Amino acid sequence: MTNRAAFLNRAALVLCLILSTACGPENELEQSPLTRQFIRVTKEVPAFGGVARENGTWVVSLLGSEQREAAETKLWDIFNEEATNIAVRVRPTRGSASEEMKLAATDVLSVEGVGTLDYDETTGYLRVGLTDVEAIGAAQAKLDTLDVPLEQVIFQAEAPIVSL
Repeated sequence: MTNRAAFLNRAALVLCLILSTACGPENELEQSPLTRQFIRVTKEVPAFGGVARENGTWVVSLLGSEQREAAETKLWDIFNEEATNIAVRVRPTRGSASEEMKLAATDVLSVEGVGTLDYDETTGYLRVGLTDVEAIGAAQAKLDTLDVPLEQVIFQAEAPIVSL
């Protein structure tokens, strides 16, 4: 093995170690229990199509009605009896958002608790990543002022991005 290859191998190991500690469970502890639950919803609910807050009620959307029963079971798993306070809605599997709509929505990133914004070309929706699900109201309000239709947005919970 050359000196360069050995150096690159060590550098890769150090980077892996740094990334694994920077993104480990310690950072999840900084988030509220509700945000951690919704991170699970984002990752584990079949056909997940977003979360919303409407008139004080949490709404979980699905991209397909065939997964409704499995999704409701998973929500019960995550929230226990509190799952009865969460509405489940089915939305169209394909949205009509675009890269242009993403550009129009860029200022939503200025809302505290919003971590990411992306256009998901596989579903046709904008995806707004929330590092704090309690920020959803402010994010929805900001998108309203930017004339971005909320029915074209998938809000999802995510762990914060950690700088190295």
